[in-house]
Amino acid sequence: MDRQTFIIFHILAIVVVIGSMLTGLRIAVVSQDWLSPVSVLLPQGQMHVWHLGFGVAITLIIACYLLYSFTSPFRSTQSKYHKIINYLGYISLPLISLSGWLIWSDFLTDTARTVHQIAIWMMGCYLVLHSWIYIIQNGRGVLSVLLPKRASFRHFGITAGVLVASISSVLFIKNTTHQLKVLTIDNTTFIEIDGKGDEKAWNEATPISIMTIGGANFHQGSTEVTVKALANKYESYFLISWQDATKSTNHLPLLKTSTGWKVKENGFYNFDERTFYEDKFAVMLSEGCDIAGDKTLHLGDKPIKNKPKNWHGKGYHASLDGKTRDLWHWKAVRTNDMYLADDNFIGPPAAHLSGKRRYTAGYQPDGKESGAYVMNWQWYTPNGVIPKRLPAQLSQIQSAHDSVLPWFGSTPYDTSQDLYPSGTLLSSVLYRSNRFEGDRADVRARGEWKNGRWTLELVRKHNTQSQYDVALKTGTCMWVSAFDHSQIAHTRHIQAIKLRYSL
Repeated sequence: MDRQTFIIFHILAIVVVIGSMLTGLRIAVVSQDWLSPVSVLLPQGQMHVWHLGFGVAITLIIACYLLYSFTSPFRSTQSKYHKIINYLGYISLPLISLSGWLIWSDFLTDTARTVHQIAIWMMGCYLVLHSWIYIIQNGRGVLSVLLPKRASFRHFGITAGVLVASISSVLFIKNTTHQLKVLTIDNTTFIEIDGKGDEKAWNEATPISIMTIGGANFHQGSTEVTVKALANKYESYFLISWQDATKSTNHLPLLKTSTGWKVKENGFYNFDERTFYEDKFAVMLSEGCDIAGDKTLHLGDKPIKNKPKNWHGKGYHASLDGKTRDLWHWKAVRTNDMYLADDNFIGPPAAHLSGKRRYTAGYQPDGKESGAYVMNWQWYTPNGVIPKRLPAQLSQIQSAHDSVLPWFGSTPYDTSQDLYPSGTLLSSVLYRSNRFEGDRADVRARGEWKNGRWTLELVRKHNTQSQYDVALKTGTCMWVSAFDHSQIAHTRHIQAIKLRYSL
């Protein structure tokens, strides 16, 4: 390998590694708060496809460089310092590539994720230690050392080849999916939606297990999710289970203090509560199968043009291609006793309503005819709230702060009746009725926690004919996310789960 070819590989590696680090750090900010100070320096938007592209390019550059090195190695005179530092680069770059592909393939994900992060910081150290001497020695003339002096058509061919091969590979693999076989059952087979999953049909269904990562409060931020599916002529059933060491139903309780009522929270003001919140689970359905949520994930504090910043700096869910994605949102307190999952959707970014603190972009609820839960305060401030309603009897309040307050078991708030002592806890969830009615109630669901594990059963018609729902059929893609007493800090996985029906 001649010096000019080596310089071409050197430039390609610099560009690709820096691009990979910037997009990777943006993705990491979602689950690692300590990185938030550098968020302002990072790109925003749909980062996963870009990160995948840079990862593919790194792999191709490593392969091409090794091929050249074995057939025609590059010879140069290096100082002892550079020989030592170069070993850091030779170790960290392959580790970045290998661990990244292990994460992609959902193999040894926890270990691979740790190795990936360590290797990235090793590479960061290498870039600094490797480059600072050249900058000191050459000053403004450092570019003359880095850039080729006699680039030939072969060098342009190498660059174009890496670029074309990277783009082609990304287009090919970005729709790679896991496969979930949906077992056909007879229309007369009864499946009770009770969160137990003890029917014979579930034992016959083929499970798929996905390691989901990046969530708050789970051990190492991850939990393995197991999914089974059944279908008769009219409906699809899903049995989903995941590890969660604690059953969390203490959802933003109201605490009576010497100055009045206050919401117990640790992040709720920024819409990122991670302590006083219920467990949840989300299922997203889409006709497309692109990695990382089919183009609905936009990272950063202001990733969507002409839309407001988000409070937590993590990002938004929205569909910018005009298509609707279906979102089922099961909540351990707010919907579980309804035997429902909240049927939502991800669509185009909604208009921002002045006076409304939280903007959710494309994440919106389906329509409903009646029924809902509401928060049991008139107007939220971090310093104090006034409840909408109080329990009809004092005995109700002592044991039900981690449940819901029924409308008909409570009375409108009256200062003269607020005789509760300091330290009293009151439910923040107020039921207007027992369940939703209408489009928002299309998904029946029930979860049960036992021995450190949630089991959730869901059922919905194959096709509800709703404009906000995605039909359940062969080729429909699914993503799943678990929440451990967190508002938005859920786990995630990269490749979609593609449904395969035999009906």
